[in-house]
Amino acid sequence: MRKNLGKNSRVIILSFLGCLTTAAIFYGGGNYINKQTPYYNFFTNFISDLGRTTSHSGDDNTISLSFFIIGMLIQVFGAFYFLYNAADYFKNDKPKITILAKISAAIGSISLLGVILTPADVPSLYFLHILFANSVFNCSFVTLSIYGYLFYTKGLKNVTYSLLLCSIVVLGYIVFLEIGPPPWKSIETLTLHATYQKVAVLSLLGTIWIMSKGTDLLNDKI
Repeated sequence: MRKNLGKNSRVIILSFLGCLTTAAIFYGGGNYINKQTPYYNFFTNFISDLGRTTSHSGDDNTISLSFFIIGMLIQVFGAFYFLYNAADYFKNDKPKITILAKISAAIGSISLLGVILTPADVPSLYFLHILFANSVFNCSFVTLSIYGYLFYTKGLKNVTYSLLLCSIVVLGYIVFLEIGPPPWKSIETLTLHATYQKVAVLSLLGTIWIMSKGTDLLNDKI
């Protein structure tokens, strides 16, 4: 399984992006500020808008929701599959740290599953939705920091630099969520929140892609 870990993980990432792109095409429209927008806007819609049972415009969102759930389930499996098993490349040299990496990856994957199970438009679940969404980024920062050190110990500096850069982006997003203006204050603040979220998520996906290339290199050394 370790031999194909990187390749399989890259296929999973592409499948996830394909599902979310399809979900965006079928999204019912609207955002927190402008309910009448007839389409999904990269800069003013959150990713979780795709998982609403009813879009902001009030239209049925079943098709978009279906592709969102499929894509997110694929990513839950993919994130856990890669981040949990990638730790095994380092367990002989850093056994205790690899255990921490696996624990963090597991908690992050559970949090991602929680995002799926708590649609943002269900009032009774909104608090949990935000809690799970924030937990995804918190765990991502911890997991990437650990892997940055582990790849550094193997001499893969390019992978380490990518992990460091992504960690900074994610940390910045975490801080922004805490001290930044609320997204519903204006279209400008909504744009900041929604765009930064996409930047953080794409950074995570891109970094996992680079990490998967790193595990390919480690396979070549075995």
